[in-house]
Amino acid sequence: MTLAHEVLKQAPACSVEEAIQFATAGIRLAGGTVTEANKAAARRVLNGTSTAEEELAAFRRELLS
Repeated sequence: MTLAHEVLKQAPACSVEEAIQFATAGIRLAGGTVTEANKAAARRVLNGTSTAEEELAAFRRELLS
C-alpha cells in the first residue's frame, strides 16, 4: 500500500466548508473567480453526492450549450 493510498483512508483534516474556503482563496489568489455554482459542485463532490468527473462533464455540457 502506498503512502498516498494510506492518506486517502484517513479522516478528513477539515470540514467541507473549510475545504471550499481554502480552495476559493487559492483560486482568488491566482486571479480566478469562484461562483456559487462552483461552490455547490465542490460540495457535491466532497459530500460524495457526485464525482469530479460527473461535475466536469456537466460543466462541459453547460459550456457547449
